[in-house]
Amino acid sequence: MTTKYLYVMGAESGVGKSTVCLGILAQLLASGFTADQLAYIKPVTQCIEKQSVALFCERRYITYRDLGSLVFSKGFSKDFIDGLTPRSDELLAEALGAIYAIGQGKEVVIIDGVGDSSVGSVAGVSNVDIAVSLACSVIFVGKPGIGAAIDNTVLCVSFMQYKGLANIGIIYNKIPLSALAEIKSYVTKRLPELLPEITLLGFIGNDQIVETQLKNNVSEEAAQWFSSYIDRKTLLCDWLGLTDYGSGLVQK
Repeated sequence: MTTKYLYVMGAESGVGKSTVCLGILAQLLASGFTADQLAYIKPVTQCIEKQSVALFCERRYITYRDLGSLVFSKGFSKDFIDGLTPRSDELLAEALGAIYAIGQGKEVVIIDGVGDSSVGSVAGVSNVDIAVSLACSVIFVGKPGIGAAIDNTVLCVSFMQYKGLANIGIIYNKIPLSALAEIKSYVTKRLPELLPEITLLGFIGNDQIVETQLKNNVSEEAAQWFSSYIDRKTLLCDWLGLTDYGSGLVQK
């Protein structure tokens, strides 16, 4: 069995990466995967508070690690430059070791990134640095909007591609419901012209009440909410590379 790794990174902190991770896990459960076939990890973090995706994993008995050994606390960059932390190769090896360890015997591992795509570059352990060391697919979670959102996506994804990442899917999150149709129309029209090699996976409305309840809902309800915005077949089968045989999904 070859473990499939999916790295979720975004435009900035608070853009909704963890909610996307939760939704994908819920879709996988609803599609036939068992909890012991899945894992979730946040190998590097700036925030030490427990997120809803970790609570979801607890309730669904999914193996998870939401607080990695590397925390970008205040002063970390200065300490690294001053040689007071482990070297870049040691930090990277530690992050990868944690990912590989949690992936033992798993079908799919969801990796939750920290901040934007380049966070951690100063120490050689950015989201992209970690992702290029894995045979993984990548989801970039963009911020809501049209012009500024597209500009930011082009900047971040171009950096990811420059560093060697491919198979990048895009999801836009936290979009005001009143603007969802308009943003979807304009972004869908323009973004593929600028980034023809990416896959535009969908747009998620800012359902704040629903999102706060996701951690308490059963997987079927969470999957139904997520699938109302992100088509399950497009994400899991067509893009991620899982085959639907009717009774569930398996790797191709």
